Amino acid sequence: MRKYYWILLFAVGLLSSCEKVKDLSDDARIERFEITSYTPTTAELGEIYRDDKSIIIPVVPEDNLFPLTLQTVLETSSTTHKVLGNYVKGQDIVFNGGESTINFFLIAESGFVHPYSISLEAMDTGADILQFKFEGSEKMTITINPWSKIVNISVLDPGFPVTIKPTIRLSEDATFAGYTEGEELTFQSFEDIKEITVVSADGQTRRTWKIQFGALLQIPNSDFESWGKFGNDINLNEETIDPVPGYGKGWATANNYFVQGTRPVEHNGGYAAKMTTNEQNALIFGKLIAAGSIYTGCFKFDVGALNDPRSMTHFGIPHTVRIQSIEFDAKYEPGPQLKQAVKSGSKYSIEDREGVDVGQAFVEIIRWTGEGTFEYHGRPADGVEVLGRGEILFDGKETKYRNWAHYNIPVVYTNQTDIPTHIVIVFSSSKSGDIFLGAPGSTMEVDDVKLIY
Repeated sequence: MRKYYWILLFAVGLLSSCEKVKDLSDDARIERFEITSYTPTTAELGEIYRDDKSIIIPVVPEDNLFPLTLQTVLETSSTTHKVLGNYVKGQDIVFNGGESTINFFLIAESGFVHPYSISLEAMDTGADILQFKFEGSEKMTITINPWSKIVNISVLDPGFPVTIKPTIRLSEDATFAGYTEGEELTFQSFEDIKEITVVSADGQTRRTWKIQFGALLQIPNSDFESWGKFGNDINLNEETIDPVPGYGKGWATANNYFVQGTRPVEHNGGYAAKMTTNEQNALIFGKLIAAGSIYTGCFKFDVGALNDPRSMTHFGIPHTVRIQSIEFDAKYEPGPQLKQAVKSGSKYSIEDREGVDVGQAFVEIIRWTGEGTFEYHGRPADGVEVLGRGEILFDGKETKYRNWAHYNIPVVYTNQTDIPTHIVIVFSSSKSGDIFLGAPGSTMEVDDVKLIY
């Protein structure tokens, strides 16, 4: 029902007021956010803090915490016209895991859009592993998940059996139970999981952590077999590629309420990803050209950014091993007429362009040295260095691309020494879709992406 409510709002033009109206305020803000009750009642919540974009709820990560259901009160400024998205006043909000996020928007009187999110932050239980390292670990990706109590060591080939002597930092004054600090751990395979129990200083909390090696071989679901709807946190619960192993850690599309440019299509007894360029009528901004895409990363919808789709596509997933190339199967067919959405005043209109559409596939190996949360939209950004890149352009004038074929994109490195942190892989039915240039009806189909080491 919520989906159709959004569409109705667009249809009657309530959101078309995003064109700034004289004497109406751009301001829309949260004046009060409060949790009135929650289940399970045993959950331990900390003091909420917020800024102009997010609400953070500290919570102690304990067993049987999820689903965590919160009853809340939200009060907004008098200049707030609407609250839209995944937060509905009077309804419970539910977190199914520690990494879940509730995304919503405050719409000002003038139509200006203010995106907000509500997320959880793990509090120190007093029996936590805070840091885990060992000789050579700087060349691996080590993730510590306080919600699942898992320390995962990701590496291409550990060379089993492998023995490590970890240095482990614990919660203040916490101790080990059944493990001696500095004790060696020997792993025989990826299935060999070690357990370390940590006890809080007061002895009241015991947490048993799993230590495991995870294979860093291929990106999960690179055969594009798994699709579905994965909740409001992911593409507003529209059908999309399964983001396994988790949101922002695998494949993504830009599918949303208004654009569904990437869909599964039958291929070789299974599925491939089919991207289609479409013409969209967005009442806020007029008519736009929207390219279909599939990429590594995540999609964060922002109704106020429909005129800048690249800002909603967050490229890159963690990856710390250099690759030689990527391989995949693909075919490309351009639409009949190249067009571009051109801004005139406050809205866009469609104009024909000479030429033929071009599809795109590229890979980038990234090193990120910034602070806070990694964010990359394919544009130069502070703390982001592209160590290596490779690209294929599918020129629509060339009929050879219109049948299935196997492709290899070598990565050309301009930095030969630094260790990467992320990998970006992008496929698009129109190379210049981010500037609203493409041919409606252009299609790219892709299957079986592989990383070559």
